[in-house]
Formats: sequence, structure tokens, C-alpha cells
Amino acid sequence: MSLTNALQLLVSGVAMGAIYTLTAKGLFIAHLATHRLNFGQGDFLMVGAFVSMGLMLAGVPAPVVLVAVLVAMSILGYLLERIAIRPLDRGGDQTGGYAWVLTTAGVALILQNVVELYWGKSAQYAPPIFSQARDVVVQVAGVGIFVEEIAIIVAAFAIVALFYVFLFRSRWGKAIYAVAFNQDAAALLGVNVRATVILVFVLAALLAGISGFLVGPLVSVNPRMGLVFTIKALAVASIGGFANPVGILAGGILFGVAEAFSNYWDSDFGDLYPLIAVLALLAFKPAGLFSQRAADVR
Repeated sequence: MSLTNALQLLVSGVAMGAIYTLTAKGLFIAHLATHRLNFGQGDFLMVGAFVSMGLMLAGVPAPVVLVAVLVAMSILGYLLERIAIRPLDRGGDQTGGYAWVLTTAGVALILQNVVELYWGKSAQYAPPIFSQARDVVVQVAGVGIFVEEIAIIVAAFAIVALFYVFLFRSRWGKAIYAVAFNQDAAALLGVNVRATVILVFVLAALLAGISGFLVGPLVSVNPRMGLVFTIKALAVASIGGFANPVGILAGGILFGVAEAFSNYWDSDFGDLYPLIAVLALLAFKPAGLFSQRAADVR
């Protein structure tokens, strides 16, 4: 492998790793406040990708497309909490606390089938977001790098930074950590627990929608892609430590780069090897590479 190929693979891996990080952040914030996961997180990404692609193919400008995706995903996030999560709290869960696995997976299947009814099962290719044509290359230190990959890396890292500021510097972020610590105590302190729970699922859906908006130019999109992204996001969150937002960023980059090099060496089973490596890691270090960050809710 030449140095040029290695640098190209590194950039591609970081770009995909940034997408995995955004998706995993959605899993993280929902789990943080409710101790539940949205097993349809990847399918929310898929919906965001198809909405983006459809609007852009219709000639809608990218900024307007992004706003439309954010509005649609906010509605989906609210409906997920209202239909698939809240009834379990109100009616009592007879499955040992894990009925949300079935309800969120059920929502994912509904989304898959709705998209298939309109778009069919074939893979689709989204138009570029940040350039006029696909596969536009710029030279950086003598290495040809796709414009879309550079732009997506910058955009994804900016969103991760904003997410971090929101979580640790804003009033709503502190409310989320208060609810994560103890919902009853948070309510006594004046935190609107129900609104906070709705907020985390809306934020998770927004992160998935942004991921879908950004990922379209990197991969072909199809209605069944959601499960793959959910699994990889879970792997990323596990690498970094599920309660550590900074660790999830590191886990996303590590996983994306490992996947890029793995696919270079073996295009048939390249996606499999990083997942096997994650399983091996968790066998020896179940908490991930980074220790859990304790929440300070004072």
C-alpha cells in the first residue's frame, strides 16, 4: 500500500467514522436520560437520507433540504417517544423493562416498509451536497481527496462540538443529566421530566437525520441500510464507553478508520472484521476503552 492510498483511506475512514459518531450520539443521549435505546436509530438515518435525496433530486437547495429533514425528524422523534416509549411507562411493562426493544424495532420495520413502498428496494445514489458533481477531488499535500469527505468531516465535527457544548454548558443539558441521575429527584428540583424525555428522543432523531443528510454522497442508500448503521453505532458507543460522549467520538473515528482499511484488504468481508474486533475488545474490557464519566448534577 502506498502512502497516498493510506492517506485516502484514512480520510474516508474518518468521514464515515464521523457519521457513525453522530448516530451513536443519538443512542447515547436517549440511553443517558431513559436507560433505553432506539433500535430504529439507523432507520431514522435511512429516512433522513431518502428525504434528503428526494428533495435534492427535485432541485431543492441543500440548506432548505436540511431544514426539511430536521423538521421531519423532530416529528418522528416526538412520535417515537409518544407512541413507542411513553405507553410503557404509563401502562406498566411486563417484560422486565425491555419492551422498548420490540416497540422501537417495530417502528424501524414500519419505516423500512413505508420507504420501500415509495422508493422500492433498489439502492439509490444521492446527489452531492457540497460540490457540483460526484467524486470531485482536491489535492491536499499531493493526495487527492474527495470534496464531500472533507466537508462532511468538518460538518460532523462541528455538530459534535455543538452537541458537547449543549450537553455540558446549557440548562437543558444539565436537566438531562439530572433526569439521568434520578427522575424523581429531578422533578422535585423543578425539572420537567416528561419534556426532558421528549427532548432527548427528538435530539436523537435530529442527529440521525443529520447523519442521513450527510451520508448520502458517501454510500448508496437503500431501505435496509438502517440496521447496519444501528449495529455499527452500537459498536462505536461500546468502544468509547456508553456513558462517555468524548469516548464515543474516539470510538467512531477508530471504527471508521479500521473499517476503511479492512475493506481495502478484503472487499468481501471487510465490514465484518471491525465488528469482530469490537466483540473481542468487550470480552476483555466490557466498559469500553474509556472509563465512564460520572455525571455532576449539582
